[in-house]
Amino acid sequence: MEKRLPILLPSPSTVIIHSGKNNDKFSIVRQKRRQVASACANCRKRKEKCDDKRPTCGACARRGVTCNNDIKEDEPAGTVALRHRNISLRQENDQLRELFKLLHKLPTEEGQEVVSRLKIADDPIQVLRSVQDASLLINNPNSSSYSALLDSRLERLDLLALRESAIRVDAKPWTAVAGDGIVSELVSSFFNWDDAFYLPFLDREAFLEDMRAGNVATAKYCTPFLVNAICADRSYTCRRTRAFSGISKKNLADEFFNEAKKLLHLENGRVSIPTVQGLTLLFSIACYRGTDKLGGLYRRSAYDMFHQLNVDAMYARIKDDPLAARERRVLCRLAWGLFLFESIVGYMYLQQSLIPPPQIPRCFDPPPSAKDGPVPNIDLLGNPHSSESRSPPFVTGALYLACDITVMLYESMDWNFRSESIWGTEQDLERRRDMIDEVRQWRASLPPNLRDDTNFTPQTCYLRTYMNEVLFSILRPLSPQTEIEPGWTVKDLQLSFCQIDIDNMERFIEVYTLRDYACINIAGSYNAILVLVYHLADPSVHHLFAKAAYLIGETGGDFPMCRYILQAIKAIAWQAKTSLPQMAKRYFENLDGARNSFRDISFALPEETGKRMFAGGPRPRFKGDDMGSLLFKWSAMSIE
Repeated sequence: MEKRLPILLPSPSTVIIHSGKNNDKFSIVRQKRRQVASACANCRKRKEKCDDKRPTCGACARRGVTCNNDIKEDEPAGTVALRHRNISLRQENDQLRELFKLLHKLPTEEGQEVVSRLKIADDPIQVLRSVQDASLLINNPNSSSYSALLDSRLERLDLLALRESAIRVDAKPWTAVAGDGIVSELVSSFFNWDDAFYLPFLDREAFLEDMRAGNVATAKYCTPFLVNAICADRSYTCRRTRAFSGISKKNLADEFFNEAKKLLHLENGRVSIPTVQGLTLLFSIACYRGTDKLGGLYRRSAYDMFHQLNVDAMYARIKDDPLAARERRVLCRLAWGLFLFESIVGYMYLQQSLIPPPQIPRCFDPPPSAKDGPVPNIDLLGNPHSSESRSPPFVTGALYLACDITVMLYESMDWNFRSESIWGTEQDLERRRDMIDEVRQWRASLPPNLRDDTNFTPQTCYLRTYMNEVLFSILRPLSPQTEIEPGWTVKDLQLSFCQIDIDNMERFIEVYTLRDYACINIAGSYNAILVLVYHLADPSVHHLFAKAAYLIGETGGDFPMCRYILQAIKAIAWQAKTSLPQMAKRYFENLDGARNSFRDISFALPEETGKRMFAGGPRPRFKGDDMGSLLFKWSAMSIE
């Protein structure tokens, strides 16, 4: 027997429509729900549907409570909705303004951390609340939640650094200053930027092989001193490291630097390849900080130790050994990399390199030949470079060609010193024209992928800056009005090189930003402003001068020495009785305000104190040992 189910009644919000021909058939049409413009406060709080009846809505009437609908009976519901929306937007606007004020007041490192959170957050107001909560805890360090909050933020930064590093290494047993993530990021940053051109004296494979083995006793090319020196060197521009410093209230650059000095003292003057490399890095760091007197000691000690190693003799002993390929590569990289670095530094001090061109072969990959066809840019690990790469693009052959330029710079500086008595004579001009032609022929022979105008990368940008540096050195001793070639005076050529360097630096900031970069980035602007300051009487150079000052000042937050460079330029202009251009004056303001908090005790030691310290020590056994001994004693005194 067929079971009949009862017909369900329609909901109150439906209407039954009977057909005209057959009353047994009907259709159900659901009425559209009435849109309520503004629910009363009780219904909003209980998240209940409100029928918006006045003066008491249905829900409040059923519960027997007073309906706190805050509108007048004659006020349209649409007006009420707009008023509530206006109140909500005002509150949101106030919160966003509060977030802006907070970003304005926070230190740079913490502000960058907040911005990074905003980039990945769905709700900026939630970020504001979390930062406010964190600030309350930090302002109350006795709170039991403070340590947990601090540890979680630092741990998160360290994990992010480890995840995004191109090279991953263990921090221990090499350093206890930071964790695996921060150390991995700093080591990656070193090989991304400094090793790419400015400090190319480490063999990456040999260094990382020893570091990953984790055995300090047997490591030959990696030491705790060298690792801490590398980390201190890269802490100046690595943004996540600076954020870590801001949260922990410890300056990691300072921590790594002091740790490196302690470890240097423990080495007690031991001569080794990593010690030479570490001392060179400490000199570079001292330059960043503007403590050049202490830096000069590190520089001399590094080069004295390098000469004691006698790299030429070491290379000769293993030249034909098939099992010593790694050792040969390490020695070649040390010799040529140190020569390249010292030539750049020597020019900044307007001195000839303290290290002559090496007599052993270059270890860098040569540029591709024409028959090889187009060669793509690669990443740090040698893979084709793409937008997903965790490093800037590298160009095969860039460091090999940098050695060419370094030799040309050495020869031009050598001629400047040897020919001082005949500067400006026809004999001198003929020699300088030959050197300029040599540089131009070298430039013309470059393949397209190694030219800055056809393949703009950090390395090709540095190559062009370095090439212009050679040309500046050739022209420097001559009078600006000397006609070096038909229609071109020394001043004309110098200004054209200044324009190229400044344009390239502006393009670099646009393409690669200054989120992470090498100190050599300031070389082009430095070379340009050092020329332009002597031509300030010519209004046509004012705009270029202002640009150079701006670009140097942009890096002043990372490298204190940039402020000292601008101070020196200001002094040169004052000595020449030339006013700074009005458009450039703002870049020379407040240069004395930021104190260098990194100065060492040894930097402030008077000369007589140093002499007494040295006089009390053992007699030097060989040339340069006195400087090394003095350095190690001063280093011990400057440990904080």
